[in-house]
Amino acid sequence: MSFRDECNYLGERIIDLKKQMKSSFWKGWEDFFKDEIRTLERKLYLIKEQELCEQLTSTKTTNTICQFLSIQES
Repeated sequence: MSFRDECNYLGERIIDLKKQMKSSFWKGWEDFFKDEIRTLERKLYLIKEQELCEQLTSTKTTNTICQFLSIQES
């Protein structure tokens, strides 16, 4: 799966889960949806961070930003 496809999938999945969470059919499952959304958002963040680091590395730009982002998330 390409970077763009993976980001689109995760983004759409997050939107879908947020819609489902508002449905009365899923009443009582709010905590599950919140945890799942949080997990997917984290995964999406890490994928985007990795892509940025790869772009910076491939252009021979210093990886200070990558190190900064990694420290911030730790």
